[in-house]
Amino acid sequence: MNDPQKRTAWWISAALVVITFAVFWPVTGFQFTTYDDPDFVTSNPIVQAGLTAKGFRWVWHSEVARNWHPLTMLTHMLDCQVAGLKPGWPHFVNLFWHAANALLLFHLLKRMTGTLWRSALVAALFAWHPLHVESVAWVAERKDVLSTFFWLLTTWAYVSYVRGRKASYAMALVCFVLGLLSKPMLVTLPFTLLLLDYWPLGRMTGPKSQRVSFSRLVLEKIPFLVLSAALCVKTYAVQQHGGSVLGINHLSMSSRLANALVSYIRYIQKMFWPENLAALYLRNGDWPLWRVALTASLLLAISALVVWQIRRRPWLPIGWFWYLGTLVPVIGLVQVGMQTMADRYTYVPFIGLFIILAWGGRELAGTGLPPRCAAALALAACLLLTSRQIMFWKDSETLFKRMIDATPNNYMARYNLGNLCAREKRTADAISNYNVALRENPNYADVHNNLAGILLDQKRYDEAIPHYRAAVRTNPEYLYYFNLANALADAASARHDTNEFAEAVQTYRQAIQLNPASSQARYNLGLTWQAQGRDADAIAEFEQAVRLNPDLEAAHFDLAGALSRAGNWDAALAHYQAVTRLNPDRADAWNSVGYCCAMLNKMDQAADAFRQIIRLRPNDSGAYGNLGNALAAQNKTGDAISVYLTALKLNPADYQAEFNLALTYTRLGRRADAQAHFLQALRINPNYAEAKRALAELQKGAAQ
Repeated sequence: MNDPQKRTAWWISAALVVITFAVFWPVTGFQFTTYDDPDFVTSNPIVQAGLTAKGFRWVWHSEVARNWHPLTMLTHMLDCQVAGLKPGWPHFVNLFWHAANALLLFHLLKRMTGTLWRSALVAALFAWHPLHVESVAWVAERKDVLSTFFWLLTTWAYVSYVRGRKASYAMALVCFVLGLLSKPMLVTLPFTLLLLDYWPLGRMTGPKSQRVSFSRLVLEKIPFLVLSAALCVKTYAVQQHGGSVLGINHLSMSSRLANALVSYIRYIQKMFWPENLAALYLRNGDWPLWRVALTASLLLAISALVVWQIRRRPWLPIGWFWYLGTLVPVIGLVQVGMQTMADRYTYVPFIGLFIILAWGGRELAGTGLPPRCAAALALAACLLLTSRQIMFWKDSETLFKRMIDATPNNYMARYNLGNLCAREKRTADAISNYNVALRENPNYADVHNNLAGILLDQKRYDEAIPHYRAAVRTNPEYLYYFNLANALADAASARHDTNEFAEAVQTYRQAIQLNPASSQARYNLGLTWQAQGRDADAIAEFEQAVRLNPDLEAAHFDLAGALSRAGNWDAALAHYQAVTRLNPDRADAWNSVGYCCAMLNKMDQAADAFRQIIRLRPNDSGAYGNLGNALAAQNKTGDAISVYLTALKLNPADYQAEFNLALTYTRLGRRADAQAHFLQALRINPNYAEAKRALAELQKGAAQ
């Protein structure tokens, strides 16, 4: 390549990066969304802690948003390490990777094909097409931009290997592994390498002496294929464990195949006419048979045509089969979630179609508009549409409202908007959106559940409980039984309805049957028994709860309370002490420890417990009074008097402290001081019978 071409390539690179940053720059001022971003960052404490040893261990077995992408999660941790929870930084990082991908794609195509402007056009379409906004503007889609960088880097290393640098093969494998760890979609990369072997690398079509047999080309891909297979197994297991993989009983294979065929054409339609773009396109029943048949015929016809043109126009079948092949993991044959398609899935597949447009543009233009003018107009349209599309991602409410406007009957968008309103305490708006979502999909268990939660908070039991029941009928899982039981127990306590108590107990037992490891269900069942005054049954459930989860502070505390009411002071003390170990700043637990110790005549330990309360609440006169009692019981009368006086200084109306101080003076024989404080206790509380009796005995003794 001569110097003018190098200079042109440099200017193209600069323009590509500068314009990409300019058009996407608004994303750096956007907020996190409440759609998947909580799983990855905003509600993930391990990620928010930054790069830690615990976090590094966690990513290798973590399941985030029903998928496995440890390298992507490490980059989110790095974001938090650098900028905390400021959303501008992760958006900037997404933009950086997107610009890097566009630049790398340009130079990769230029390196493989030797063409400058066509490679630039493909890279520009990739960088500026509105369907790629989602991958950049959505923090949760870091996996798209990051994995694609390693996809392109793998291909770059592979081209180096083909050009004679044998060591680059190992580098290609390393980059491929990094890409797989970023997003599973790279499993089709070996297939694209085989396509590139045909064109533009020409390993099958070059001079006979330089050709490589097909069997050897396949053999070269075996290590890549083995890694792909391993990743497929891991990903499927994670998605199935997360409950996101729909079984054949939920969605037949014929329905999946029909949607896949139609989606291939719908993506092409959106590439040429990108209107009504949304973050989620929901499945709304099966496609008509005529449309599926027409789509299948069209796909077969195009495939036959491009194969027929393979010698004259090799870029045509390569681009076409790149598009078809790289979409396979996300085309819906293995259905994950409820979407029919997604803009983000086009991030890599559209490269194939862009190649067709760039290399076939001159022929398609014919004698009409010059190809460069057509390309300039297309890119200008992309920039305009992308600038508009970006703004729909500025915050969650704008995003969900756009989804509602762009796609009919989008109950998922209504559900998410309802959740957002609920978090912002816009209760009426939340209820309205949930109700619309249920009109569009009456069998959406999550909507029933969340709507019921709002109604329950308002004590609208007769409205909340039917929605919880609907959630259980629709999806008989642990969570919905658990929430229904909580609602029944709450209603029973408020209305003193024994039937609802009985149903709450039965529903908790169903939840426990579905999830025997649930300490929370055991604990709540214990609370239900306790509300009915059945402490023995409550104790049994509380004990199960703390056995399942020794760190469940509330269960320890309530178990200790039930044990103390039963007079089992030793056991009660052990559980109160467990609470103080779990939460050393819980004053009421220290108070109960002190009380139990006093009942067990462990006055030195009781005194230590009351000192802990004073540490936490230096102005707590009652804690000083209790400490004085514990000291007095140990005959530390001087210390006790000092503590009582402090209690009275903090609360001069504490007649109990006055009385106990008077008793202490009585033991010391200081009758005048004792009488003064008995009298003060009676001035504060004239009906204090114990003080009257003690004062009378003191005066009688003095008279004798």
